[in-house]
Amino acid sequence: MAQFRAKKLDLSCFVNVRVIRDHTKRKVFEQYETQRQALRYIVRNTTLSQRVRAQAQLQLSQMHAYTRSTQINNRCIEGDSRLCTSACSKFDMFRLHESALPADFYFPADLEKLGYYITDKDQVRSIKHPDQEFNFFISKNERMNVVHREAFNSLSTEPQSPSYTVRLTYDPTHTACIRQNIQSRLLSTKLNLTLLPLGTTAADPHVQIYTSTNISTCTRLIVYVGESWQDLGVLAYRTIGKESIASGSVIDLVRSVQKCPDNPGIIIANTGQLLWYRGGHRAVTQTTWAALPRQTAVSPQMEIDGVKNRVSGCKNAREHVAYIFDEVIPKMAMEDVKIDVIGMGDGAPEVVGYLRAKWERWEKNVQAVALGTGFVWTVDEVGGNAKFRAFWSDRARAYIQCMEPLAMPLVGRNDFGCNCYSAGEGEILECIMPKAYKSILKFFQLVNDVPGYRELAAFGEGALVDEEGTDEEVEF
Repeated sequence: MAQFRAKKLDLSCFVNVRVIRDHTKRKVFEQYETQRQALRYIVRNTTLSQRVRAQAQLQLSQMHAYTRSTQINNRCIEGDSRLCTSACSKFDMFRLHESALPADFYFPADLEKLGYYITDKDQVRSIKHPDQEFNFFISKNERMNVVHREAFNSLSTEPQSPSYTVRLTYDPTHTACIRQNIQSRLLSTKLNLTLLPLGTTAADPHVQIYTSTNISTCTRLIVYVGESWQDLGVLAYRTIGKESIASGSVIDLVRSVQKCPDNPGIIIANTGQLLWYRGGHRAVTQTTWAALPRQTAVSPQMEIDGVKNRVSGCKNAREHVAYIFDEVIPKMAMEDVKIDVIGMGDGAPEVVGYLRAKWERWEKNVQAVALGTGFVWTVDEVGGNAKFRAFWSDRARAYIQCMEPLAMPLVGRNDFGCNCYSAGEGEILECIMPKAYKSILKFFQLVNDVPGYRELAAFGEGALVDEEGTDEEVEF
């Protein structure tokens, strides 16, 4: 090889001994290719004498191996491997270099740039195809789909106020994405963004919740605790995509609450966004965490640090619910405020577990509880002391995932411990609240207006009492 090696290499890629050897082979082959082709032609030419053909064959066999094309193998110019090389991405499965890996995907957090717009009916539709909803599967690459969805749902701006209560304004001309659109519209309906822990600044680790502006003066307060995988203010992205932004978020819920005769206050808890993203100075859900920017498109997601990526007092859904009842309500609401609680999905057991453990503290304040769930607890799991079990039986309702019409009484009181009703949704758990919230608010208003209201116990499985107090035998 030494006799062929160039004194000066014209290489500008990864260099080691194998690359130099491969480079030399290519140069030698290029130099002797014409000679080898001529000798092969003589060997194969039957019109020439056997002596000439034999001499050509002998000379061809005596040429150096580097003059043969079989000595040359395509190699990755970044990873220096001759195996499994992809010309388009230069991805080497044996020796990886970050510069050879595909860059992570990026999409702007702007509906118009993503190809969507909001119709007059508050529906998100494609600009090119107005009859089409949001399309998740824009590619066979799962990472691209996830990043695209997060950009579509994202919150493009974050509050920077040092106060723990933040007020923003709604700009209707901005083509904001889903969460930004929801936040702007909620803040324009007499809601505040409150940062937890109370007194923290926007620069410190915090979790956001919504609180009504009249929380300090209202006589009745509605607390909504949603599912642990939903973003703040979102009930169901499915409903947002198919029906409207208002119905798939808490916008319609807040509007209905504000229309109640006694003008109750409201707290929207945030059991989903509990992971502190230090790079973005905001709390995010597990879904958003998986879509955060990475070094490359094939890099693993960032590891979650149990201390740095958690918020004090709100490390999980249970702590978050406890903080709202132990800190937010006592400090921001009146002492004798009446509280109605809504628990949806996996937020329901957190609400019930807290009230069961602290019932002596909240017995005089909590007047009704409504749950939305796809499964049934037993009476033993509800547990608690006798007073809590009596309250649970008299002033709690469970809206069960069921295809029956909304608010139809269902069998289950003997197991659940309270009256059970159909949620009008039999397939998707997260779609219960958009369909059942009006019935829940009607139940809360009934409890508030009727002194000593009680949900009468069933006389037998399937026998319930309707809201007007008449016995009604329900057949299934």
